[in-house]
Order: sequence, then C-alpha cells, then structure tokens
Amino acid sequence: MRWVTYLSPSGGRERAAVLDDGDVLGLPGDERLTDLLDAGLAVLGAAHERAVASPIEIIVEPEARMCAPVVPLAPVPVRAGDDLWDVHPELVVGVDDPVAPEAVSARAGVAAVNSGDRSVLAYTPACLWLDADGRPAQLSLGPALVTADELGAAPLGVSAQKEERELGRGLVDPADAWLTAGPGRIRAVLPVATPPLAADDELFVDADVLGTFEVRVGSQV
Repeated sequence: MRWVTYLSPSGGRERAAVLDDGDVLGLPGDERLTDLLDAGLAVLGAAHERAVASPIEIIVEPEARMCAPVVPLAPVPVRAGDDLWDVHPELVVGVDDPVAPEAVSARAGVAAVNSGDRSVLAYTPACLWLDADGRPAQLSLGPALVTADELGAAPLGVSAQKEERELGRGLVDPADAWLTAGPGRIRAVLPVATPPLAADDELFVDADVLGTFEVRVGSQV
C-alpha cells in the first residue's frame, strides 16, 4: 500500500489518501494516517479499500500539495554515517513545504515508521537539511509512505542529483537494525550526503521504489 497525507483543496485540511496509479484518492472520514498506523496493518488495509472504492476526492498526484505523511510527537533519531541527530518534531515537514533558508546541505535516505506494536510497518523517503554549522534545519519526509510488504528484502537505492548531475548515491537495507529496532517511533538512515548547495538549486532525490521528489533550496513558496 502507498499512502500520502495531502492538503485538501476542499476546506484546506490535511487528509490521508491512497496513492494509486498516479492519483491521490482521499480517504473518507477524519482518520489521520498516524492513527491508522497505530491501529495496525488490518485497519490500514480496510481503510485502503474504502479510499479506493469511494474516495472523497481524486487529485492527480502532481497537483496535490503533499504534507509529511506522519508527524512525530517526539524527536526523530537520524543517522548519517557516524553522525547522529535527534530532530525536533517542529522541524519535520513535507516535500512540498518551503526549505528553511538556513539550509546549506542535505543528507538523503529512508525513514522507517513503527505500528502501534513497535514493529516496522512502513517506509518513506527522508531528507535532512543542515545549516552552515551542521545542525538540523529541517527534516523532509515523503511524499509517499509505503508499507513494508511492498518492499521485499532487497536494499533500496538512494541518490541525489542537481541539474541532472549526480551528487551522491547509497544503499539502505530495510532490515538495518537501526531502522527495525532503533530508538523512536520514526527513525531514519541517510547514506547520501550532498556538497554545499546554493539558494535556488533544485535537488532531486530518488529513493527507489519509495518514490522521488524535487525541491528548490531556499524556496519560500
């Protein structure tokens, strides 16, 4: 299953949706994706069926404004090589949110999300933005949250590009101990490091079967 959280054009509220064949299918009701994950795979699967059968609205994916699929209530542990950060929940955003102007470089990879019983239920692309002192300025999650049953056991390839020039490439094992049994409800492994980026640079991140996204550094729109 592929899920997103998007900003509904009907009322402007954040809404959970299924991502299906390029369409965002809004879930009827008021359940948040976080609540569905807490309830486990069976409840998530039933909600998926409802969204596909009777979506409250249908939006073509490029026209949907994506929010962070899940919003943490506690700091998000992030590992990039030997570097560790605990990213404050207020710094977690979606890939369509503006990039913090103080961000000067990025670390890209994958975040794992637990279900209520602490098992890993889903994965999503992750991009940590760092300021000039190497401190977290922002953590972008999404756009899609993909359930673990869709991934298989193969490592996920992650790459970052600027103007079609590759800046870095790495692998993330979904069974990595940090992702499957590390601290926190949401945690990330980020193997790809970019060089310094300038305002208006467009960064393209490819997270294999988890999906892709593109953001403009320093964009405030």
